[in-house]
Amino acid sequence: MHPGEYLSEVYLAPLGMTQSDLARRLQVDQSSVSRVIAGKADLSAEMAVRLSKVFDLSAEAWMDMQATHGLMLARKNPEKVVFEKAELLVAQ
Repeated sequence: MHPGEYLSEVYLAPLGMTQSDLARRLQVDQSSVSRVIAGKADLSAEMAVRLSKVFDLSAEAWMDMQATHGLMLARKNPEKVVFEKAELLVAQ
């Protein structure tokens, strides 16, 4: 799950908070909040820190969520390239 989707479902909707309200609390442009919530922008470390100040979730948890989402996408859409595995040679 993209952090923006989580933010919307777990915090904004239950609190009745708009994107504009959140942008004001975070002291960022509403377009920045909108892009994250829509999943069109990755969550930056700076935004994670800001979110941790507004909601009861650490910046590390926000960044872990972003990293997990990014890895999920990368594994879902691997390039059609055949990679050659590297093997360590043991000296004899």
